[in-house]
Amino acid sequence: MRIGIDVKVLREERRGVGHYLANIIEKFALIDQEDFFFLYSPKPVKLKPLTSDKWYYRFDKSNLPGFIWLNSRGCDFIRADNLQVFFEPYNILPIKIPSRIKQVVAVHDFLAVHPHMLSYYGRLLHKLFFKKSLNRAQHIIAMSEVIKQNLTNHFSIDPKKISVIYEGVSELFHPYDQSEVLRFRQEADLSKPYLLTVATLEPCKNYPTLLKAFKRLNIDFDLVIIGKKGWRHQEIFSLIRELKLTERVKIIGYVPQANLPLFYNGAELYVHPSWYEGFGLPVLEAMACGTPTIASNSSSLTEIGGNAVLYFNPNSIDELVFKIETLLADSELRKNLTRKGIERAKNFTWEKTAQKTLAVLKN
Repeated sequence: MRIGIDVKVLREERRGVGHYLANIIEKFALIDQEDFFFLYSPKPVKLKPLTSDKWYYRFDKSNLPGFIWLNSRGCDFIRADNLQVFFEPYNILPIKIPSRIKQVVAVHDFLAVHPHMLSYYGRLLHKLFFKKSLNRAQHIIAMSEVIKQNLTNHFSIDPKKISVIYEGVSELFHPYDQSEVLRFRQEADLSKPYLLTVATLEPCKNYPTLLKAFKRLNIDFDLVIIGKKGWRHQEIFSLIRELKLTERVKIIGYVPQANLPLFYNGAELYVHPSWYEGFGLPVLEAMACGTPTIASNSSSLTEIGGNAVLYFNPNSIDELVFKIETLLADSELRKNLTRKGIERAKNFTWEKTAQKTLAVLKN
């Protein structure tokens, strides 16, 4: 079978969808020795070398936005490669793929119905093409049951057309030896105990609730934020200054995946306050590292965290303050969440994700 994959997201520093795509491609290469894969991007991407002669790169040298390139030059490649299946890993299929090619799209979030949380460009793309993409796809992969329910409720998509395939967690994420964690904290200038959150700096991540709750805590901790600057990130920096938290909030910026586990391991708690997540990979990574975790009870987060996470209402600063204080004061509860988190995270592997995704593509 000849399978095409849109890999334009791998041009950039990897975030959620980039981690997802890179991991499943690497697993595809290990478990599938029969099929031919064609990767499409307007520019070369950052990906581990795929040495098999069954992998073909269709990389251009274009400065066009990825969606526009894929619908012009990219579709020229796609037609010439005589594909049988095309896989779009993030929400919106190209509009010019020949109808003879089976099309599969992965839906990672449902921000199309929360447009105020999207950038103008993202809002425009989703408004014009998201519903059309869902209707055109022969099959849809949803990252969670919550997304599947939203697709059926809001767009009347037949549930039989949707497969829920969870993301995985890399083997990099596990409890580290405390001597290694201590050395890392010294080298990273993280001498104080700290709370950690990992999320792009943008409105849907609900940073105001976290910052206002942190301000009210009577603890000598830092708050460490790992995440790339996103849409309207300036508002978050302004709030940090307004709350006089400049000395206590450490914004690290983007951190490569290989360096993330030590940040999780060094944290006293992990806090994920998002308004909306289609999956919530950082919550799973924190659990795998044994870091006691607090997350909002919205969208998919309760589905992913199960009983291994302490939840709060993302609208309530008071409740978040209470949950953080409760967890910091109760060592038995922390140990219990650590144990449950490590065990639950074992159920989510990239091998499973890749195997189930291949089954959909080849069905």
